[in-house]
This record gives sequence, structure tokens and C-alpha cells, in this order.
Amino acid sequence: MIEHGGNIYKFARILHREPSQILDFSANINPLGFPQGLKEYLYHSLDSIICYPDPDYVELKRLIAEYINLSPENILVGNGAIELISLSIQTIGKDAIIPIPTFSEYARICKVNKLNVEYFPMGKGFKLDIEVLIDRLRTKRHGMLILCNPNNPTGGFIDITPLRFLLEETAKLDIFVLLDEAFVEFTEDYPKDSGVNLVKHYPNLCVIRCFTKFFGLPGMRLGYGVAGKEFIDRLKERALPWSVNTLADLAGRYVLKDVEFMEKTREFIKSQRRFLLEELSSIEWIHPYPSQANFILAKIDIDSSVLENYLLKKGILIRNCGNFEGLDRSHIRLAVKDHNSNKRLIDELKSFSNI
Repeated sequence: MIEHGGNIYKFARILHREPSQILDFSANINPLGFPQGLKEYLYHSLDSIICYPDPDYVELKRLIAEYINLSPENILVGNGAIELISLSIQTIGKDAIIPIPTFSEYARICKVNKLNVEYFPMGKGFKLDIEVLIDRLRTKRHGMLILCNPNNPTGGFIDITPLRFLLEETAKLDIFVLLDEAFVEFTEDYPKDSGVNLVKHYPNLCVIRCFTKFFGLPGMRLGYGVAGKEFIDRLKERALPWSVNTLADLAGRYVLKDVEFMEKTREFIKSQRRFLLEELSSIEWIHPYPSQANFILAKIDIDSSVLENYLLKKGILIRNCGNFEGLDRSHIRLAVKDHNSNKRLIDELKSFSNI
């Protein structure tokens, strides 16, 4: 079993194959890849690496600000979302409550920083009950709430109205909310239900975004935090200089200008997510959950390790969810990929049914 998705190198070694020969459904990356033209643009920009990056990332922050309709003073860029998550947790510095199942790094980073963590199990169908969560916050008075929206690995999504209500109540309780929106750009009505513009009204909110998933740049390690100016200034005090390299800076600027790519991605994911959900639902031993992300969580009637090993022999990697808090070895997560890849997966799952 793997701690995180996308470790194709490990399994390529095990299977004695090239990484390109493995069909990876374990990593939730845009199946369209990155915007066309980026490769050539970076190639012609290689001479720029002889200089340090702009330590203030003025142009990159300006374009991000335009993209999310905020001011550059509300933005801090970093070496992937994970750096901003770590910086935020250190800066908030309070014990956390974390609804589960979710991304395991939140709890790990809290524990590394000697902060206590309490898990809050989601309700039936992995739907987060905001009222019950607020009651728990009122009785136990944690200092930090960490949410992923859409949530990884469940794909569940909190709309803007309940999110605003949650922020109102946590503000009254002096609880800081760290909101990870790594997958929000894949949602049906983006940007309507994103929390980024709420930072103007709630100083107890920091939103984390990245270029990893939607823009297909996991290897670039580029992310950004969005919050009120006061909290951003506190993050800057802990941030390392030049944490974003020159090519990542340039790549971020390039992809933010490609509106056609963004629109194409959203339509593509919407179509293939529907296809994959319908096909998975037609297999009697697989029970997928609704998703607003570019992946689908499913409960299966067998041990996920058995299915994982079967598919690996076919050159297909899935995410065994047995190591998520709140899940067990009857859960798998599948990325939404291109139609041919999705169909190949479905065909192999149906073949497994006949064994």
C-alpha cells in the first residue's frame, strides 16, 4: 500500500516496467496535462535560471489576484500547497479538529508541530454535518479547523451558504479555519462556491490553492495561500525566501492566461466524471459516492488489496484507501482520466467480476 497516490516510480520498479507503461488512477491530476505551449515557453525561458527569482513574485501574484478577484496583498505563493499548509498550521499554532476521512498530511503536520489533533468522523455517505460539527466546536473549543473542499478522498463539497455559516460560527468561537481548495476548480459551478472571496470578510480564514491538480503541474511544486493581509504578513515571517523557483514562477504566469484550457478542462472532467460514475455504478460489487472533484471514492465488496494487486498486474494503479483515517480496506479512490483510460479501467473491473 502507498501513503499517497502517484507513486508510479515505485511500482514501475516492482513490475519492471517504464513509468509511462503504468496507467495511474491513483493520482488526481488533470488528464489533459498542462496547457499547450507551456513546454516551448519554458524551453525558451531557460536562460532566466541564471538569476534568482523575484523574491516578491510581483507578476505572479498580480495574475493570481486577477484570477481570483482579490488583491496581491491577500496572496502568498509557495512551493506547492503542502508548504502553505505547513506554514499556516505553524502560524496558527493551535490544536486542531479535522473531519475524516481526509488528506493525511494535515494531521501529520499538526503532530510534527506538537499540536493535538481530534478527528471528527463525517456522517452517512461521508457528508459533513455542519450543525453537528459546530456543536462539537462549541463544546470542545479547538483553536483550528482544517477542511478540504472538495474533500479528498470522498469528493464531497460544502456549498458557499453552509460554508459562510460555518465561518460565522467559528469566528464567534475564535477558531481559525484552514480551507484546502486544491480541487475546487473541477467543481460544477466554479467559481461560485469557492471560499477565496470570503477572506475579505473573515480574518479567521486562510484558503490554500495549487497549480498541481487543475493545471497539471505536480512536478513544478507551485501553490498559494489566500487570506486577510494580517495573516498573510504573519505567514511571510515564517516563509523561506525564493521557495518558488524561476521556472515554476513563469509556468504559473503562463497557465493563468489560458482561459480556453480552463474551460475545456471543466467540461471534459464533468463529462468523464459522469461516465465513470455511471459505469462504476453498473458493477454490482462497486458502490461509488457522488463527487464534485476529479476523482471518485468507492466502497467495494472485497478487500481492496486483492483488487489493487489484480489491477497492478494489468498495469493499472489505483489508490487503496485502507490507510485513511475513517476508511478501511473496502475503499478505493479512482482518478477521472481520459475516456479511453476510463473505459480500459471499467473493462478490467468487469473482467475481474467474472473471475
